[in-house]
Amino acid sequence: MKQDTIVRRARLMTWAAVATLGVLARVRISIARVIAFTFVGSVGIAHGATDVDILERIGLAPAGGKRTLSVAYGLLALTTFVIARRVPELAGRALLGLSLWHFGSGDVAFARACGSRVRGKCESVVRGTMPLFIAGTGRRSAAVATLAFARAVAHVRDGEFADALDLALPAALLLAIPPRLGFAIYFGAWHSIRHTALLLERDVRHGNGRERALRFARESLPNVFIAVLSGAIAYALDRRKPAAGLMRPSRSNGRKDDVFGALILAITVPHQIAVTLFERHANP
Repeated sequence: MKQDTIVRRARLMTWAAVATLGVLARVRISIARVIAFTFVGSVGIAHGATDVDILERIGLAPAGGKRTLSVAYGLLALTTFVIARRVPELAGRALLGLSLWHFGSGDVAFARACGSRVRGKCESVVRGTMPLFIAGTGRRSAAVATLAFARAVAHVRDGEFADALDLALPAALLLAIPPRLGFAIYFGAWHSIRHTALLLERDVRHGNGRERALRFARESLPNVFIAVLSGAIAYALDRRKPAAGLMRPSRSNGRKDDVFGALILAITVPHQIAVTLFERHANP
């Protein structure tokens, strides 16, 4: 019998959450939307809010310690936001490529922590591409879903049923419901929960699962507040500028989409760097 761990419980949780919200979105989309964006606003923001603490914990803080690291993290995010607003076309491509890497490598790392034997770059690309085709273009992609289902069938043939569900559930979700809602569910109720669980699983020096979760909450809450406040200020300051179309804005909502895309890229760049450093430390 496999040992019950934080990541294995989180895997069950994400399967249940995505399946339930997917069905709910087909029945009562307004309720599903509220729940999905509650996930995004809570665990979605919090899952990257402890990056600085993690880097300090694994010994990557510079001479000035956590404060210097926090300033560097913030400056990198700000610089990314400014560049994204100045060169939106390049920033849009960067966001898609970086997100593919982030979602794909993150889900593969989580699966391996659960004891799966996922291997090869193809698995990472498939897992990363599914949510990207929704977030980046706003279009459903039958080709990507077909590839995901094909990989799921291969996993079933090899007796790897958990890995099959890891591919089939997000693919079905993103095909069955409106794109933005599908991505919100994926980001808040799948990716963010899994990333947080992986951090808690590897934080072996700070007690049991409950103690680790409480530590994570204490560390993340101040940064969640700062992230929300910074995003609101950036949006308020940017409202007077013309939209540049970072994430292919709609006719009626171009400016909001543009600023939203720049903010997402500004958050993703330092977060992915932190995650990469953490993964290299955990798997030298």
